[in-house]
Amino acid sequence: MPNIFSYQMIFTLLFLHTLLGPTQASDWPMWRLNAQRSAKTEQTIPDTLHVHWVHHLPQLDPAFKNARLQFDAGYEPIVKNGILFYGSSDTNSVTALDVKTGKELWRFYTNGPVRLAPVAWKDSVLFGSDDGYLYSLAAQTGALQWKFQAVPSSRLILGNRRLISVWPVRGGPVVDEDTIYFAAGVWPFEGIFIYALNAETGERRWINDRLGYIYGQHPHAAEAFGGVTPQGYLLITGDELIVPCGTAFPARLNKQTGELIEFQLPKAGRKPGGWFTAAGKAARRGETEAPKSDLLFDRDVNSARHENGQNYGPDGKRGIRQQIQAGEKQLTYQKQYPGVTGTIHSMLVASNRLLITTLEGSIYCLGSEKVSTQKHVSPALNRQETTQPQATGSQLPSVISKRVAGGGNVLLAGIPDTKLIEGLLTDKSLYIVALESDLDQAKTLRHTYYNQGWTASEISFIEGPLSDFEMPAYFAQLIIAQEPQHSGFESFLQLVTNLYPSLRPYGGSLLLNCTEETHSKLKEEFRDLSQAQISRHSGYTVIEKAGAIPGSTNYTGGWSSPDELVKAPVGVLWYDDSVGNFKRAPQPMFVDGVMISHSKYWQGYPAGIRPPYKLLKPQYSDVYTGRTLNEKQAKTLVKELPTRDQTQKQPSQYRPPYQKNDWSPAPPVIGERTNPLTGQSEPRAFPKSYGCDGGVDYSYLYTMRSGTAAFYDKRVESGTIHISGPRSGCTNSIVPANGLLNVPYYFQGCTCSYPLPVGLSLISMPEVYEQWMVWGKSEAKEIRRVGLNFGAPGDRKTDRGTLWLDAPSVGGPSPELDLTIEPKNVTPFYQHSLWVEGGRGWPWVGASGISGVKSITLKNLKRSNYTLRLYFVEPEFSTTEQRIFSVSLNGKPLIKDLDIYQETQAGHHIHVREFSQTPLAGTLNLAFTATKGKPLICGVELVEKNLPLDTLVKLPTRKQRLLTKVNP
Repeated sequence: MPNIFSYQMIFTLLFLHTLLGPTQASDWPMWRLNAQRSAKTEQTIPDTLHVHWVHHLPQLDPAFKNARLQFDAGYEPIVKNGILFYGSSDTNSVTALDVKTGKELWRFYTNGPVRLAPVAWKDSVLFGSDDGYLYSLAAQTGALQWKFQAVPSSRLILGNRRLISVWPVRGGPVVDEDTIYFAAGVWPFEGIFIYALNAETGERRWINDRLGYIYGQHPHAAEAFGGVTPQGYLLITGDELIVPCGTAFPARLNKQTGELIEFQLPKAGRKPGGWFTAAGKAARRGETEAPKSDLLFDRDVNSARHENGQNYGPDGKRGIRQQIQAGEKQLTYQKQYPGVTGTIHSMLVASNRLLITTLEGSIYCLGSEKVSTQKHVSPALNRQETTQPQATGSQLPSVISKRVAGGGNVLLAGIPDTKLIEGLLTDKSLYIVALESDLDQAKTLRHTYYNQGWTASEISFIEGPLSDFEMPAYFAQLIIAQEPQHSGFESFLQLVTNLYPSLRPYGGSLLLNCTEETHSKLKEEFRDLSQAQISRHSGYTVIEKAGAIPGSTNYTGGWSSPDELVKAPVGVLWYDDSVGNFKRAPQPMFVDGVMISHSKYWQGYPAGIRPPYKLLKPQYSDVYTGRTLNEKQAKTLVKELPTRDQTQKQPSQYRPPYQKNDWSPAPPVIGERTNPLTGQSEPRAFPKSYGCDGGVDYSYLYTMRSGTAAFYDKRVESGTIHISGPRSGCTNSIVPANGLLNVPYYFQGCTCSYPLPVGLSLISMPEVYEQWMVWGKSEAKEIRRVGLNFGAPGDRKTDRGTLWLDAPSVGGPSPELDLTIEPKNVTPFYQHSLWVEGGRGWPWVGASGISGVKSITLKNLKRSNYTLRLYFVEPEFSTTEQRIFSVSLNGKPLIKDLDIYQETQAGHHIHVREFSQTPLAGTLNLAFTATKGKPLICGVELVEKNLPLDTLVKLPTRKQRLLTKVNP
């Protein structure tokens, strides 16, 4: 019979379990300990410490060179239940170590860099990857429990010199109670996705994907589109979820609903932000009590060099990031700790030990006992010490080596023999991406090569068939492919069709390991393929993409570049900040796929050196990948490189001859256009906010700084399209050339809180791609054609002529319609158009709408006959017969008992009703009557008879990946 002591012991243990919850007092389960990122623990450490073990790992290469964006400059371990977990961008993995011994317990690989610390919760460890997934693993074994794709697209780009998702998970995950929060996406105009998931199952609790397009104030009182740019660690303070935004300032969301509470576009002027944020209650000057949900910033992180001296962000305190609190002790990174060498990057206290990481790549474990130190050295460091220099590509056959003489990216579609891989790896100017559809084989290859010391910046392995991914255009200097089945295709015809677009122009080559018979068939099938030169060498069929892309241009100056391939809308092809230029440097030049730029010596202003500054040596980079080139590589790729005279005195400003005022240019008015609403001719004028770059008419595009980098497509009459994230140069640095819209890094010397001080290149996208613009004021009487896009973030113009206007207007100045919506408090809704997955019509019209509408009245129409199109989409989670309503037009029945779900048999599926020869006498009135639920509508399009109609594009269906739990 148990005694009283036993009952008391049981009660005490239960009480402690309840008090401590799933996390023990000796744990450090997430970055800086907890959801507030306080880095304050009740754990204590002894005065005397000894190194128990050390892991010497390769120094991490952060995504960005800019220190204000270096959230991933070093390893960031966490600890739970005696296990240490750390992520690595060096091997695209998460690794678990035994805290007591330092022994590796398991390693889990992903298809992209893991740049932020994991989160340990209950018996799981959760983390995000640049491959666009959030993962949940069993903490003890590393077995996959579930993974969650943030965005229903497998489109890949080059981000920071690596092949990654367009939407990497760089909003570092945080757990509060049983909910995990994270964010995916970098570029606002590509879409930003902020989530709350059930931490145990991965099921979605809420999503906010509306924060990519927010119109408002930028530096110098400019107005433009911007958005949240989640890069850094999310945190919780009170009822708020805080989302760091790169070098801007954080956004505040309601953690229960995901609704935006507060976000400031980069209007703070020259006060720089940075990636680091923690929750705190530091009272401001003159206050005796702190605000309820104050945030702490580090003045050293929020610091940048302006042309005339160092600038600092507001409310920053020095050294916050570089200290932790253990009991009564404050531990700073600047202090010396026994046995630790190098520059301290991170510290934590867990399992009665002090753990320290260094920027040089080591993880130290210190404890009170004096024991023999166990040293674990990464194979990568051993290889660096023992590898003898070899001739570049010395082990490669000539059919391959001569095609990578200038370096570049190599794609292996289906892993060829290991001798070929080893030969490629001897060339340090190559970045190899190897796709392997066999998951077990991919795991073996990763284990083999990373245990030999190779890194993911040298060779990355991607699991799955090529057919599962959308590879970027112009990405590869060389592609080597085996039998089609290794890539998920049925024939070499399909293989070539899918791979050829990814070849870099000016000599990119596809090598197919196939028979002579197959070669003959391919040569005949692709005899008219643009730029293709097909030959046979050493058992390979070689398809070379020779010369320039037809319709593309070079640019060496002259303020004109009629590149036919650059057309709105545009999407990101690559981004990086490796090549930077002063904001008033001369224009870049683009020749045969190589960018040549000259920065200036601008850092001497405080020392008395005044503009105009002298030119620095030329910088070279690959237009199609962003890869930095040395002069030898550039000359390999370009027959004759243009040069500038570095000794010649340079002007302070570089302006086209028609810009007469260097600092306050006149608004752009370039020629005539047809007003898409009225069909009348009018001056081509469009919104341009502040930017001492007054704009350049390159022939088809007019590019300018308008708060952010921006452009207007004259062929589409697109309105002003903002490339939100970076600022462009005071010199016009947005140049259409070589088939791309190039926006190089012309940010140096500026400290404004634009969130993405990087360079990028953009490629034309299909019309179904979501991209919003600002049309501006325009005549809206005697309207012949118009689209009403309810709940949309901005305006949009189609190639055939419909100007879709956001209703209500939230995305900057638009034509003022005589439009009435009843009731006035109608509820708008929005989801990114990537979720729309079936039906016919523009997905970016079907992606938003208004619910609870009773009537829509539009006046000032021309008296005529029209084609009328009504767009409907049933929001997610709805089922049949939850919403049934009828629609009348000007008092006459038009649609009876519409059940959208019954019509489409799916959510996110567009349903369009079209009515031709609809007579209107100047007014359109739609009335909605509900039988069940609330009526809704997404869009209304009116096109006068005899005007061209947009084709209702058929949208392919695909599996809804958002809520799919992927079992191991």
